[in-house]
Amino acid sequence: MQHETDFDAVYQGRESAQNVPWVPWNIGEPQPKLAELEPQGVFRSDVLDAGCGVGVTSLFLARLGYTVVGLDSAPSAIAAAEQATEGHDLPVTFDVADLTTLQGYEGRFRAVVDSGTIPAVPDDKRADYLVCLARSTTDDATLSILTFARDARSVMPKGPTLFSADELATLVEKDWEIDRLEPSSIAARLAPELGDKALGTDEKGRVLVPALLLVAHKR
Repeated sequence: MQHETDFDAVYQGRESAQNVPWVPWNIGEPQPKLAELEPQGVFRSDVLDAGCGVGVTSLFLARLGYTVVGLDSAPSAIAAAEQATEGHDLPVTFDVADLTTLQGYEGRFRAVVDSGTIPAVPDDKRADYLVCLARSTTDDATLSILTFARDARSVMPKGPTLFSADELATLVEKDWEIDRLEPSSIAARLAPELGDKALGTDEKGRVLVPALLLVAHKR
């Protein structure tokens, strides 16, 4: 059963996630496995950062010259993202949005990046989320998803929905042709001892949580 998180409360510090007194997915940079996709030509303007959080992926891409729109349902996260752009002339905008009922962006984006968003979407709204992504993209768009794998449950006893490769493929294949679907990792600021239950820790001491990386193009 999915444990639904009040993400705005987490960003405000009123609620904890994964038993740590900070936001564990805020690592101060894009997820490394997603950043590695950029030189491979996966991203093209305009880019939708779906569930952008505090905007680190959006800002990373904008600094490289991409036009980016970052959307998130948590007002506190969007406020932090907007604050990070102050004094910088970057081609990025942020807004609060429900990505399961998204309107006003039909056919706009040539790339979508989902950095841990899809497992946080309520189970009964996940299909709506994917419909909105498809509706908001061009015919030649790409989709990149980094999400938690089923093996992550030993690291996170409660929390987001976890996926097998087959489950993730089934979710997206209606509108997207899968180019890559492979085991990966998500770097998270969790208790270091959890590294023994995960894929270890990286050079910055972040726990590497088992994940799946999917790259697809529009059917």
